[in-house]
Amino acid sequence: MGPMRWGDAADEDEGIEGVLPPMQVMGPDEKGVKIIIEWRKKEDGSKVKVTTTVRVKKQVKRLNPAVIRRRSLKKFGDAVGQNSSENLTVVSTEEIFLERFRPVGQQGAKQEEKGADLASLGNASLIVCRTCGKKGDHWTSKCPFKELAANRGFNIGGEKPPGDDDMGMSSSSGPGGKASYVPPSMRMGSKGDGESMRKGRDDNSIRVTNLSEDTREQDLQELFRPFGSISRIYVAFDRDTGLSRGFAFINFVNREDAVRAINKLDGYGYDNLILRVEWATPRTDRA
Repeated sequence: MGPMRWGDAADEDEGIEGVLPPMQVMGPDEKGVKIIIEWRKKEDGSKVKVTTTVRVKKQVKRLNPAVIRRRSLKKFGDAVGQNSSENLTVVSTEEIFLERFRPVGQQGAKQEEKGADLASLGNASLIVCRTCGKKGDHWTSKCPFKELAANRGFNIGGEKPPGDDDMGMSSSSGPGGKASYVPPSMRMGSKGDGESMRKGRDDNSIRVTNLSEDTREQDLQELFRPFGSISRIYVAFDRDTGLSRGFAFINFVNREDAVRAINKLDGYGYDNLILRVEWATPRTDRA
């Protein structure tokens, strides 16, 4: 090997300067602190020293022995050949909406849940959309699922409950196709006791006022049902608009149930309105 020339020495010095020092890790010490030193090169060619301090903590995770035992069980079916990281069940962080539709007027055993005790509800919201069934979310008139419910054939808005005149119409039709009127004493197989039946119904009847225009019979059924058996509910509707006129009548089977309903619901907040519940005025005989 010949003598080293000064040009070779200059090239060797430039190569050493272009190489960054290796990363240094010191620790961790008794407190779990670890220091990491790194060198980086900037765009202009200068070197930067980066010092990172990290605290190392040991976390103990306890597992149920039954979980460990299940992991070692022999796989079968579609799980054969899959590793433990496949087909894991995780909790979604997205907000998931469940759409549930049920026909308006669905009562009795077909209802999914019974009315809760109103004494324990206090000022809780009793708003229930009759289109999608959501509670306290929106009004029936502003339901975003009206078109979808209509396409599925559900009845939106409900029908008017039958009045006394409707109850007096016979189910059979005459030759002209019109239903015939049946006197109260002959309705439902009665024999001369129509007056006593009506008197008992009037004695247990209460009047509810200051109702919202969206109120339907099903709403009052859910509101008054916790107090006792109900024989009849009548909601007054406007014939032109089909909206509630703001008052209704509820007939209880037992007078004691009607008394408890008046004591609990008179002055109760419902649909952003204050209900007025009182005894209904007995009707006078028609001339």
